[in-house]
Amino acid sequence: MLDAELIRLSEDNNQVEVRLIPNKHAPLTVPNLLGLLHVEPFNQLSPILANLEEAVTQINKLTGKPAGAEEFLFILAERHNGKIEIILNKDNMQAEVNLTAGWGDHQITLADILDELSNNNIHIGIDKQKISEQLKQLSILSPGEQVKIIVAEGQLPINGKNAELKRQVSLARERLLQPQIKADGNVDMRNLGEINMVQTNDLLIEKIPADDGTKGFDLLGKELLPKSGKDTKLQAGPGTCIDPNNPLKLLATMTGQAVEVRGVLQIDDMLTIKNVDVGTGHIEFKGSILITGNVDAEMIVKSSGDITVMGFVDSATLEAKGDIIVNKGILGRQLTNKNNNYNHQLATKISAQGQIRAQFVQYSELTATGDITITKQLLHSVTHTKGKLTVNDGFNRRGDIVGGSVNANNGINVVSIGATSGTKTEIYCAMQEDQIRVQVQDRSEELKTLVEEDNSLWIKINNLPPKEQWKHDHGVVTEIKEMLYEKNRFNQQRVDDEVELQQLQLELDQYYQEHHINVGKCIFDNVTLHIGSATTITQREYGPCRVIHKDKHIDFDYSKHD
Repeated sequence: MLDAELIRLSEDNNQVEVRLIPNKHAPLTVPNLLGLLHVEPFNQLSPILANLEEAVTQINKLTGKPAGAEEFLFILAERHNGKIEIILNKDNMQAEVNLTAGWGDHQITLADILDELSNNNIHIGIDKQKISEQLKQLSILSPGEQVKIIVAEGQLPINGKNAELKRQVSLARERLLQPQIKADGNVDMRNLGEINMVQTNDLLIEKIPADDGTKGFDLLGKELLPKSGKDTKLQAGPGTCIDPNNPLKLLATMTGQAVEVRGVLQIDDMLTIKNVDVGTGHIEFKGSILITGNVDAEMIVKSSGDITVMGFVDSATLEAKGDIIVNKGILGRQLTNKNNNYNHQLATKISAQGQIRAQFVQYSELTATGDITITKQLLHSVTHTKGKLTVNDGFNRRGDIVGGSVNANNGINVVSIGATSGTKTEIYCAMQEDQIRVQVQDRSEELKTLVEEDNSLWIKINNLPPKEQWKHDHGVVTEIKEMLYEKNRFNQQRVDDEVELQQLQLELDQYYQEHHINVGKCIFDNVTLHIGSATTITQREYGPCRVIHKDKHIDFDYSKHD
């Protein structure tokens, strides 16, 4: 075993020296020398393996030779401060530091890391507190061990918010779902409150403008620009105007009922009538209609706004360019039973370019551009909506679709479908995938053509002769200005088309995630379910589930209902 007195620190304390005499200290091995380095303070310095091996070779080789009586000096270890390696990711948004614990008293400090970041041109996005906390990991490492810590992060841009139109008045369709609270605290499901009327100069809509968003940055100081929010035009429909003192406000110019027609708010005159029957004849009115009683069999009611019926509709026809709201129920009957085909053989026909809402519906044909909401039952009817169909009382207690045919483009929310008796019920949902796919293809082709035209125009601009040759030619100058104007128009159109294509592609990719059938309680047997191209007929009862299109098949997902 070697004597510890053979080893010592150099004069500057940065190296470990050993003095050996071959004839006295041989034979020698590397572990023998490492044993000397395990003692403090030598264990704070980094062994130099090549020097250790060289010392062993030289000492053993000279043993027994004349030179073996001489003393030799070898450097076995040296002091190394901790190492700092900056690693910047591909998009320059995150900086990571690979730290190596040092051999010696000096350990890496926050100041050391900040200096190294500065040397790498990283001056922003640095979290000093986080670095200080993570540096604690380094203190528990043995010399030479490594740890990686995140020291700086860029900031992604925050895209601007789209403009928002905040409606300040309620519509008639919202009234059906707002039963009144009685004095004793119970809910009166029959009392839906008064019809909401607006007065001249009432605020109808307040526009919240789009914003530009917040810029981001990468760690090298490059600005990352956000996408500005999309603007939404505040449109004045009949009976409304933009506030002359505030272009962000829409005001009423007359007293009446607020009606939403194709997404535009308007104020309609209100025709109020008790009942529609043979005594009144058919009703057709340019404005909204409030019927405080019922609509009798074979009567026709047409409105350029909303139709609100406080009582029942029985075997009648209602058509509205706005919403149709029936506070009680819509009743009908079959006109024929041929082939069990419900189309064109139901006495009641309800058609709205807005939404349809009622408590219950039976033996009726309902067609809406907007959503259809039934709070209790939809029985033996033909229903088609380009929006969403909801058959639910809001508490998931009542809401049944039994018999008939239902087609809802944007999905269905229902408590139960079918009946214990196995009543044949046909459900269609999310049947528009092919149309969206065609739109994606058409927009892709349009964008491709636009890019080709844009590139062609750019080639013409780049091939123009030097400006000195044409700057005084008014005709050429005008032509070039038109080319540049067209180029700018192409650029803007290209951006708009690319955004629209991305939105269509996203809609297509997520189509079946967004459009499905949500069942709160039960699907009975003999229910035919169509979602896109997938079809199945139930042969048993299913509990609460979400019915989805998956890999061109109907799938029952219970995960949302556990």
